[in-house]
Order: sequence, then structure tokens, then C-alpha cells
Amino acid sequence: MKALHFDDPDFARHYVEDGPARFVPGYDVMHRMAAQLIAERAPDDASILVLGAGGGLEIRAMAGLQPGWTFHGVDPSDEMLATGRAVCAAVSDRVVWTRGFIPDAPEGPFDGATCLLTLHFLPDDGAKLEALRAIRQRLKPGSVFILVDLCLDKTASRYDALRDRYARFALDSGADPDDVAHTRDRLKTVLHTVSPERDEALLREAGFTDIGLFHAGLSWRGWVAYA
Repeated sequence: MKALHFDDPDFARHYVEDGPARFVPGYDVMHRMAAQLIAERAPDDASILVLGAGGGLEIRAMAGLQPGWTFHGVDPSDEMLATGRAVCAAVSDRVVWTRGFIPDAPEGPFDGATCLLTLHFLPDDGAKLEALRAIRQRLKPGSVFILVDLCLDKTASRYDALRDRYARFALDSGADPDDVAHTRDRLKTVLHTVSPERDEALLREAGFTDIGLFHAGLSWRGWVAYA
């Protein structure tokens, strides 16, 4: 992960080995919980929409847990989609990939959806809400949506301390120090993180109900919500 940019071929190649598990507490268990929560309302042959699917890690995890599910992965990066196809080669007959953003996905309706480690790339100028509404519109009534987001309020007095905590976890997990330093800078200059309360408000405004927290790891938060 020498370059932290999703369109960079080197980044994409190293994403699976050196990527989110070193930066996101409980990353692997998060996938298991997401699949479990979706399965509470999804049929055995469910069709699942995955936003920000490049890399393929969550699809591979959920496909291993639910052999009857099929997936539609959406991601704007050609390089990350190529990585996802390689990671999911063993279940390629169960995955359809779309290059683009959520409006480029089929209308569905899907039996469940995920947006993991992705929403913080969108600015809170209407883009976050628009994406959540587009996901909601593509879900069957009552189906499950899983959102996991990095929640750092840039206006908070402890913002820099929380960035340091984020970086320390990654270093202690074995991430490359240069990558960690670069990522810490990008938290402030590139990512559009908001508070947990703001994410919950956006979910409600997008039309989701019964919003509940199922995952928390340092500044990462995961919600289960219903269409």
C-alpha cells in the first residue's frame, strides 16, 4: 500500500494483504456479523447489493457464509474491480460487477445491501444522503442495510487525538509506517468523515428505520437499518 489511491495499480494489488484489516478493528468479524444480520430477513437465494465492492473482501466473506446468495458489486475504480474479480474468482458465477456509483446499479429490488468503509469518501453536501436514498430505493421493503463508516467529526476538539489513535492501531497491527502517516493526513485532507450522530441522522432522512449500532471499533461505527 505504498500509494493510497484506489486507481493506483500497486495500491489495488496490495489492498487485500495490507489493507483494511490493519486499519479497521474487528474487520473480519464485522463481515460475519453483517452476513448474519442480513440473513435474518433475506431468503436463502438472496440477491445482495454491495456498494464500494472493489477489493471483493466482503463479497468473498459473505459468499462463503451464504452459498445461495448472489451479489452485485459496485465500485468506481477499474483497478479495484479487477482486484475484486481476482479475490472472488472461486464464486465468480455468483457475482456481477458494475463500474460506477450507486445510481449506476440496477434498480433491483435487492434482498439486502451493504456499504462498508465507503460513505466517508462522499462529501456531506447532499452526496451522502443521495447515495443512501439510492440504496434505499433499490431494496425490498423491510430488507436489511448494513453501513460501516469512519466517524470522525472534524470540528471536534479531540479530532487530532482521535486521528492519532487511528494511526496507532494501524501501526500496532503491522501497517507500513509510511502508509499510516499518509492515511492519517488523508483523514483530514481527503476523507469527508462526520460524527456518528450525523450518520444516524442521514440514515433516518434517507428513509431507513429501526437503526441500531452493531459494531464499534475506535472511531469506526457499524449500523443495521431496515428499508
